[in-house]
Amino acid sequence: MLKKLIAGALIAVSTTLFTTTLYAEEKAQAPAQPVTVNNPDQNLVPESEIYTIQGGSASSSTALGGTVMPQKMVNLIAQMPGEVKYIAGEEGDKFSGGTILVGLDTSALMEKRRAAVAGLLSAQAGLSNAMVQFQREVESPNSNSNTMLGGAPSMFSMFSDPIREFSGRGDPDYERYSNLFGQNVQIQTARNQIETARAGIAELDANIENAKSIAPFDGVIVKKLVEVGDIVQPGMPLVVFADTSVMQIQVEMPARLVSSLRPDSIVKARLDNSGTIIPARVSRIFPMANQGGHTTTVKFDLPQNSGARAGMYAEILIPGQTAGKPQRPVIPLSAITWRGSLPAVFQVSDDRSNIRMRTLRLGSRMGDSVVVISGVKVGDRILNHPLGSTRSGAYKAPAK
Repeated sequence: MLKKLIAGALIAVSTTLFTTTLYAEEKAQAPAQPVTVNNPDQNLVPESEIYTIQGGSASSSTALGGTVMPQKMVNLIAQMPGEVKYIAGEEGDKFSGGTILVGLDTSALMEKRRAAVAGLLSAQAGLSNAMVQFQREVESPNSNSNTMLGGAPSMFSMFSDPIREFSGRGDPDYERYSNLFGQNVQIQTARNQIETARAGIAELDANIENAKSIAPFDGVIVKKLVEVGDIVQPGMPLVVFADTSVMQIQVEMPARLVSSLRPDSIVKARLDNSGTIIPARVSRIFPMANQGGHTTTVKFDLPQNSGARAGMYAEILIPGQTAGKPQRPVIPLSAITWRGSLPAVFQVSDDRSNIRMRTLRLGSRMGDSVVVISGVKVGDRILNHPLGSTRSGAYKAPAK
């Protein structure tokens, strides 16, 4: 048994020595792997791509974004419940003032009006009858009593009336007053019934008129919100109608810039569909600032045939006050990247290893450059040609 254990141990030691020697020979024969050395300049912004912001001495303007909207625009809503029976047209169709744009079903209202007219005719007939009865009582008192005697005059009344009054069994004078008063009441009641019927007809006529949405001025349908056959309730919107012949730009302005404007003054505007500058007249300055954004709403009238369309983005250029103020930063247009509707640049850190996006408020353009109102300052270093995929963080050289 001992001999077997010694023999097994010798075999194991021999196998281990052979494996170690073979691994050493293979490692010695294997070719050496190249060693990768990191380039420290690979993740730094190249100096050629960095622009140091300079100051501009030219007069600058503050560009404020706004929205183009018609000078007159109304939302026509349903004033009566009912089914939509008529729509004048589609979006973009022009109509003159007084045109019926949307009509509701008025058949039930028309039937009620017929019943109200019949009630008015009955009340008028009742008034005529009451007036005839009153006149008969005036001309022929106690006519009902005379008919009981075959139509002959009451010859006994001249004797019976004094006896009745003397004995305390009646007062002929007060009875006549009572009869006349009763006939007057019937006349007044008939007149009240006529006024009630007329008021009912007027109410129905107003409801029938409210079932129609009429264009208040010349314009176009901007948005249609219902279709024929829809059931509407009071307060539901039907169409948006606007006069697009005169367009405005509505801008939310900081208080420090509003003080430089006056009604009817002329400023420069720039539409989104073209880079051309057009004049805009200050139409209205709201008297109170918005509590949420602490800005004041200002409306600017655009000239006719300016090419502006409702809902378009536009900019108003407010002249800056540069006297006695430091120079504003001026950057090349190539350094600006747009994130949605906001202009931005990427500021380079001092060690050129990181970049950070900064949103801007732009002023007036000067050739291939633009004045910056806020966002960066003179002396900052920015990326001159950012890509659409550039993001804030550690700089990574673009793939070639």
